[in-house]
Amino acid sequence: MSHHLSALTPHEALEASLRLVAGRRGVPMFVSLRSAPPSGDPHPEAGHPPRTPAQPADLELAESFSEFRDQLRADTEEETVVRTLQSLAYTGLGPGRVSPRAPIPAGQAPDAHRPLSCEPGISADDTEADLRAGHFLRVVNYHNTPASWKDELVAELRGYKADFETVDVADLEQFARTGVWHKPRPGLLPVFYEGYRDNYDVAAAACEEAGVIGWFFVCTAFVDTPVEAQYDYALAHRIKLVSENPRGERLAMNWAEIADLHRRGHVVTPHTASHAPARQVLTQQDIEREVIEPKRLMDRAT
Repeated sequence: MSHHLSALTPHEALEASLRLVAGRRGVPMFVSLRSAPPSGDPHPEAGHPPRTPAQPADLELAESFSEFRDQLRADTEEETVVRTLQSLAYTGLGPGRVSPRAPIPAGQAPDAHRPLSCEPGISADDTEADLRAGHFLRVVNYHNTPASWKDELVAELRGYKADFETVDVADLEQFARTGVWHKPRPGLLPVFYEGYRDNYDVAAAACEEAGVIGWFFVCTAFVDTPVEAQYDYALAHRIKLVSENPRGERLAMNWAEIADLHRRGHVVTPHTASHAPARQVLTQQDIEREVIEPKRLMDRAT
């Protein structure tokens, strides 16, 4: 490819990303942050889309997005965008990535300005604008983290630490408020999903050994399920298990461990109550059960 983010072709990067998804290990992702206003204007006038300076690496990503999209076209625009982002995220965050460029030095003029869309729909043009303006997050998704994987996980997180900045809640809030990333290297969030006990036992220790802040997205009803029922609860709620998650043992974190993660400087937040898909969270009662009450419980613990 012409922009030197990776030696892989778009189709090769997509296949490599799909293998990570199948293995549920370190799946890279770009997340748009569309409503962030530009620096110095926390409340932009209605009808005027935010504008921010693009960093050189972001322009490179946007140009690569256009190239990848042309080669990965699917039956719908939404599927095309998903395939393109999945492939592009692997080239930028996967094992064969090229280290990202540093942001523009203070006082240096940006290469370009590009308006951002605030529309909630998925379109290729809006997504390219998000990348061009730098309004996106780099995320790497993990699920089970069994003890047998700890050394590999530490090495992977150390690699991210070498190329990217740790992101905490204050960093994320500042980015969302101003629309400008404020650290010398791009930010990245390592996210551990579902609230497995091995996330507490293994992943948190691996994050600390590598020197990164972990983000732990916890299904609160999984935590509250009696130990003897957790194996079956997991299977019934798409909380996938591995051979090192045996029946009869505690598989979920407990609230004391959640509080401890918070005290140790990690970010712990709800991932719904029961891992319910969005299409099943429709009524106010559903929202109370899956979104609001989990947040109350997490606030109480942290």
